[in-house]
Amino acid sequence: MTETEIQELETKTGCQLPAVYRELLLNYPQRLTDLATTLGIEELELLYHSRDSLARVNGEDPEYLRSIFPPHCFVIGENGNGDYYAIDTQSADGVVYMSGPHWGEYPEDAEGKPLPYDDSLQEYIEFVVHVYEEAIQFESELDDTTVYRPPGMLTEYFSIALSLLLMPILLLLMLCSLLLTGPFVLLMRLWDRIRPLKG
Repeated sequence: MTETEIQELETKTGCQLPAVYRELLLNYPQRLTDLATTLGIEELELLYHSRDSLARVNGEDPEYLRSIFPPHCFVIGENGNGDYYAIDTQSADGVVYMSGPHWGEYPEDAEGKPLPYDDSLQEYIEFVVHVYEEAIQFESELDDTTVYRPPGMLTEYFSIALSLLLMPILLLLMLCSLLLTGPFVLLMRLWDRIRPLKG
């Protein structure tokens, strides 16, 4: 985003952005751009960087945003589940808050006042990178184009071990069958010889 676009955004939203956030918009980290490209999206929802997206999310329902964030907060992203992330424009470090419709799920102190989700914009950026890297890892594990691998080596080893264990048992059964058939054949021959004598 350019300085002119930032000024237009401030005019449109009526919010003076802190220096730390302005710097982020002017020099959006390449790592975040790369993550968006990998995911095949224009920008990361958790950390918008276009004038249009930021103007939309801050101007869509300002009354609702003011009901969940103090007036000096500026929404910088959302997670798609109704939760918004906003930067405290009065904080030099760019403290980030999280809020939305899921009451009781956001950091609060004993008096019910909101607590920061991240103590600085830099911490929030690290959180965003982590979330999207995990999403990419998860998608790559589900990717059907990956080379098929048969069940793990453990299964193969188990199969070999089972075969080795069964081999002595099979040999023992064969030996038993030989031992039992030998006397049986002898008894049958003896019986054949004895039977005519009785006749």
